[in-house]
Amino acid sequence: MKLYNTLTRHSDIVKPLVEGKLGVYTCGPTVYDYLHIGNWYTYIRMDTLVRALRADGYETKWVMNITDVGHLVSDADDGEDKLEKGARREGKTAWEIAEFYTDDFKECLDLLNISKPDQLVKATDHIAEQIDLIEQLSAKGFTYTIDDGVYYDTSKFEGYAAFANLDLNEQQAGARVTVNDQKRNQSDFALWKFSPAGSKRDMEWDNPFGGEKKGFPGWHIECSAMSMKYLGESFDIHTGGIDHIPVHHTNEIAQSEAATGQRFAQLWMHSNHVTVNGEKISKSLGNGIRIQDITAKGIPSEAIRLNVLESHYRSQSKFSWESLEAASNRLKHWREVCALVYQPQITIPSDVVAKEIADTATDIETYLNDDLNTPQILSRIDQSFSVIEASLLTNETVEPFKELLRYVDNVLGINLLKELVQATPEITELINRRSQARAEKDWAKSDQLRDDLATKGYQVIDHASGVTLWFK
Repeated sequence: MKLYNTLTRHSDIVKPLVEGKLGVYTCGPTVYDYLHIGNWYTYIRMDTLVRALRADGYETKWVMNITDVGHLVSDADDGEDKLEKGARREGKTAWEIAEFYTDDFKECLDLLNISKPDQLVKATDHIAEQIDLIEQLSAKGFTYTIDDGVYYDTSKFEGYAAFANLDLNEQQAGARVTVNDQKRNQSDFALWKFSPAGSKRDMEWDNPFGGEKKGFPGWHIECSAMSMKYLGESFDIHTGGIDHIPVHHTNEIAQSEAATGQRFAQLWMHSNHVTVNGEKISKSLGNGIRIQDITAKGIPSEAIRLNVLESHYRSQSKFSWESLEAASNRLKHWREVCALVYQPQITIPSDVVAKEIADTATDIETYLNDDLNTPQILSRIDQSFSVIEASLLTNETVEPFKELLRYVDNVLGINLLKELVQATPEITELINRRSQARAEKDWAKSDQLRDDLATKGYQVIDHASGVTLWFK
């Protein structure tokens, strides 16, 4: 498999550090509010990566974090902790906010058929590991302490700006973050923040850095500590949103590699932005659409996945209700074709369909291994289903077609067989009676039987070959 590597800025072949095994880390949610559809684009894409790697035969360990402390509203080192802000907004404790939105995240993972990560780990459960990593950095001379916390000195890490092509002179003028006069460099970032004087936070811990002052970890140190605990000091693939490149992921690399002296992640995969009405989707802009907002309109969760996979993970995607509706229609058509597994014909040649099924599976694998080219995969499935729809299935091609559908579900997470059921004897009798009416040119009776079937939830399709097909 080849993936575009943000670190090298070109497509690289995935080469595991340990033969046959891959470690993948994904930056998970900050659980202070509901996630929006832009967030879910990233997680569906990363799930597709893991599915593809496993389909290629790799033993893949997927680790994802839950940020439940330390993520400040500026994404840098100033402002309020997002969990504390959420607690004030809803009149709850930060712990209650974290638990509620973590549970919602897990429910949506299931709803969207996103594979459960092998390790879904919380920052608050790994405070000791984060403190230990900060102490390692301090022992190597990479930290200093000022009034509000312990900071990482980015000037000590050669090549700090390389990953994101940062302009440090611009940062020094305070362009990226609010100027803090005590910081040695404006690109320096907090590893540990001290609790503000005279206040008590819901989430704070004793620490060796500030004497009597309690504190809490910085956002960036969390991912380094947890990824290295579960995947090792150097692992295969780190994933996340493209917005993490200039701050969060740059800082992860600096602190991790300073501590270990090794390359942190071999390959970095980033999902691009999603826009709505020409604007990036974000909670701060108030244009974040929740999964529940979508499913409440009757749009199946499989259609949401289809809609996401219609765009490449590296392209800037445009969310719209119209595109979701189109994805729903595409899903409906695919399921109509899938219903043919219950309606094999005995009078048609099967060679064309058998070859099409085999070629489609091969092409899907090729496109997956070409930087997860999911738009091309969907187009190929459309093409294949058109051939199958025109030629129909025989007894000999039913099982190969079902195997193709299972493969599609395995790599794309879209279970096309999930809602398919065999027609009951009552439905079969109505279909046969309608076919007889059509043969006798009794169009009124044929139309009435079509309506009767519709009231029972079945659509009938008169095929060009003369047979009548059904779809529930």
